[in-house]
Amino acid sequence: MTALPVPQRLSSDAVLRPLDDRMLRVGGAFAADCVAAASDLSAKAFGLSIVLDASAADVLVIAEDDGGSPADGVDPRPADRAGASEAYRIAPHEGRLRVIVSSAEGLFRALLVIAASATDGLPALRVEDRPERSWRGLSLDVVRRWFSAGEVRRIIDLLALHRMNVLHLHLTDTQAWRFAVPGYPSLAATEHYDAAELSALEDYARDRFVVIVPEVDVPGHVPESVTGLGDVTVETGAHPILSYLDAGAPGVEPFLSAAFGELALRFASPWLHLGGDEAFGAPEDVYVRTVAAAAHIIRDLGRAPIGWQEAIRSGAFGADTGLAQLWIADRDRFDAEKMKALAPVEYHPMIERAGSLFALSIQDPALIGAAGVGTIVSSSDPLYLDRRPLEASVDPGQEDARRRLGNPGYPPTPTTSVLDWQPETQPDIAEAGIRVAGIEAALWCESVESFDDAAFLLLPRLALIAQQAWGPAHRDAVLTAVRDHGDVWTRLGFRAHFRSSEIYDS
Repeated sequence: MTALPVPQRLSSDAVLRPLDDRMLRVGGAFAADCVAAASDLSAKAFGLSIVLDASAADVLVIAEDDGGSPADGVDPRPADRAGASEAYRIAPHEGRLRVIVSSAEGLFRALLVIAASATDGLPALRVEDRPERSWRGLSLDVVRRWFSAGEVRRIIDLLALHRMNVLHLHLTDTQAWRFAVPGYPSLAATEHYDAAELSALEDYARDRFVVIVPEVDVPGHVPESVTGLGDVTVETGAHPILSYLDAGAPGVEPFLSAAFGELALRFASPWLHLGGDEAFGAPEDVYVRTVAAAAHIIRDLGRAPIGWQEAIRSGAFGADTGLAQLWIADRDRFDAEKMKALAPVEYHPMIERAGSLFALSIQDPALIGAAGVGTIVSSSDPLYLDRRPLEASVDPGQEDARRRLGNPGYPPTPTTSVLDWQPETQPDIAEAGIRVAGIEAALWCESVESFDDAAFLLLPRLALIAQQAWGPAHRDAVLTAVRDHGDVWTRLGFRAHFRSSEIYDS
């Protein structure tokens, strides 16, 4: 089996020798820094343990500066890891494998590539590999469908397996607030992460070289979940659903300071996400004031802000003072007239307001490009995972899920469409001269009722996105690797992954 993403340069034509007791022994540089986490993931995914044993090493690790250029984009990692090379080289040497790396992160990547190929023994691998992009992530909506800490750990494992390095947690929204904030005991939903769980998730992700980027989405999307907090004022717009927070109103700014402060305390990420999308009820001056206040709070915490693309309208983001996140793809633009035809009359004012704001989104790329703001690309086409697959499953039992899951407003899309896409060739990005900071898929969970539902939407699309973010490879090699990973995903708990006829019948 070949690792996924498929490494940039890879060959393997033999097995050097058996591996006793399905155990890979490692010695040399950086091994003590990452073997435990690599072994945990490898044992779960491949049934292969990895241990420190310099005296009988199957893998000897040599520390050497790789001398290559850094990956493109913005480095998501905290200061103590920023700039570390993820590159690795593997080659047979005197009956074992020699791995050359310049960091523990590079070794972690290399060990999992070896483990994926070690189905019949120690593989005679020759690999030279490095990522093309620094930021390779997944945004996960844990609000509309609650993911326990154990389920989040499964997703961290999946990201680490596929050499992705960011988990963006969408922690707040209209439906619920998913983490505890000191001083606001009635805020968090019944199902939420307490301080100890957040810290434990941070440790787990760090061991697997994944950065958790947390999000509080303001000024829209959260008011319903904070209504009832006596100290925080919630404003209402032209329709009761169009409520919002105003940083100038009593209690709001102290509340935002407490919320972002708690996230900064629990997570080492140099980035905190302030949301900024779909604030349909907020007047323009309130929107600008609140986004700017949130960005200021984040900077005062020693972090940098990220906002969804609408946040560029606040003027709070500059070339070196934050990141934008582009999400509205051209074919997914809001159709107000279509929505009004489907909705009761009392919702029409809300739809009209939403339509007027979405109309402004056409201008966002030009504003982002003109400001020189680095941009995480999460274009809904093809990077939103809550899309129905266009093709059928080879398993007839999955057809009900294919009809039920995903945003019904998005046109169904072939699972492999991302293999024909690169952000720099996307028209709005190219025309506006946007500086691509990274790639991030997104799973929104309006239709998700179980972890199996999430697995169906996540895979195999997420693995294909990981490939494009790491570095494109030959299509046939990628699809072969996807087919080979079905059992791996099942062992990691993603048993309901979509059996795409586009892939499994090819």
